[in-house]
Amino acid sequence: MKSWKKKTLFSLLAITPLVLTACGGEKAEEAPTNQDGDIIMTVGQQTAPNSKLPQGDSYSDNAYRRLVKEKLGVELESSFEANGDDYNRQVSLAIASGDIPDMMVVGRDELEELADNDLIADLTDIYEEHASEYIKEIYQSFDNVQLDAATIDDRLMALPGTANDFGPNLVWVRQDWLDKLNIKLDEDGNQAITLDELEATAKAFQEKDAGGTGKTKGIAFANWLTSDNHGGSGYTATAILNAFNAYPKTYLENEKGELVYGSNTSEMKEGLTHLKNWFDEGVLDSQFGTRTYDDINAMMVNGELGIIPGPWHMPDWALVQARTTNSEAEFTPFAIEDKDSKVNGVAKPGVGNFVVVRKGFEKPELVVEMIDLLFDEVANSKDIENEFPEIYQYMQQAVDGSVRPVNIEMFKNLSEIDDAVVASDAALGETNIEDIDSFTVRNNANKIKSYLDNPKEADPTDWAVYASRLLAVDNVMNGVRQNGSFNEVHPIAIFEKIKANERNGAQVAKIEEETFIKFVTGEESMDNFDSYVEKWNQQGGQAILDEMSTIIKENN
Repeated sequence: MKSWKKKTLFSLLAITPLVLTACGGEKAEEAPTNQDGDIIMTVGQQTAPNSKLPQGDSYSDNAYRRLVKEKLGVELESSFEANGDDYNRQVSLAIASGDIPDMMVVGRDELEELADNDLIADLTDIYEEHASEYIKEIYQSFDNVQLDAATIDDRLMALPGTANDFGPNLVWVRQDWLDKLNIKLDEDGNQAITLDELEATAKAFQEKDAGGTGKTKGIAFANWLTSDNHGGSGYTATAILNAFNAYPKTYLENEKGELVYGSNTSEMKEGLTHLKNWFDEGVLDSQFGTRTYDDINAMMVNGELGIIPGPWHMPDWALVQARTTNSEAEFTPFAIEDKDSKVNGVAKPGVGNFVVVRKGFEKPELVVEMIDLLFDEVANSKDIENEFPEIYQYMQQAVDGSVRPVNIEMFKNLSEIDDAVVASDAALGETNIEDIDSFTVRNNANKIKSYLDNPKEADPTDWAVYASRLLAVDNVMNGVRQNGSFNEVHPIAIFEKIKANERNGAQVAKIEEETFIKFVTGEESMDNFDSYVEKWNQQGGQAILDEMSTIIKENN
């Protein structure tokens, strides 16, 4: 099945599972109603382990669901609620049985499978008629790449979320430890530090037990070592490897115009060699390869780690835990520069998850109207405190976005940079906070100002907004663009399902991750890197490259 609407290849973010809707032109079932006459719509609900929902509220009964019921006359009922892999399994079971909820969120492969099995609705005409102009403007800001990804056989089969993987990858360093040891970083003010500076800092933290726990480590990585996107870079070595012009888990075009896999390049070998040296010298955690993600997160919270690789929003959900435990904990983000003082990063603006509607659901337009309500009417309210008081309270309490009926994001291309700059400028007094139209941006400005006005006693969530929006997005993400040091690498990405990847993807991914652990720990010699690449190719990697290359040629 041809799943490309355009012949252009676009860069896009890694995609997580989503849902499909019923095809137009078919006679729909009559939707059940409750005793008040509200339509009952079943939902596959994604959850999060730390939702911060207020007491008495739940994923089944919360402000967003109550708002949808009030405004649209729709009562949402969960067919299933699950987090992470458990959610993915529930989606897979629903697809296998052919009995899917009226609405759910799925990934690109699931979207295609649902369409192939005629389980979801065609939203082409419904989107054109019911989507607000603002929602359409969001997609247009990305040149409609999301709509192209959701289009199968020239029909729009889902409402896509947006994703803005605008790099570069970062490391967060305990500023209170730097101050304690009188270590000065980024003295030239270019928002980036060298690998030598990072290594020296890690050694100093460890040797002088900056955390005071007797267990201070230099640096630690999750056992999968690398990520293919900024959002998933927490506790990985991706930022360090980017400094070698290595782009793991990413498909790129080389100077000869050939498709290559970023984990298998000579630059990657050089980066892995550097990590091995860190391991040999004790800079890298001696238990690398065996610690879980949760283990490393606990070490961060408990003050055993002072260097934390991770995305710009890491303060919002991870570092804030350390801040809550210890009000003295401060983290400053830095990009990592290469030997030419350039900051390298993969930029994948594009597609998030997909919202699908079950084929046969009586009123699929309600899903579009729900998107309009949550991501336009609420998001752009100029008086959200009075118009949507419960949502306002959620924002004050930093309730997780997964609580919404559809766990997707909807924002314009690079708007997070623009919004962070606006909020930061206002918080610093350069503009007037009350002149900010967007409640979300105005709320962020107020939180940043609250922290700046009283850092010692500020709420941890205020610090998190300050750290993520002002320090990370405004200072670093925007800063490296403004000073011209950011080398933005655009990978090749393909929307349609790669059959060779379905057959062999898990196998070659396992080979990569297991072998890289061995390289870094010295269990296997780095001299065998070429042998690893050969094995990766033989076990299915070359088939993936060949199929992708064929698709690229067909669509050019």
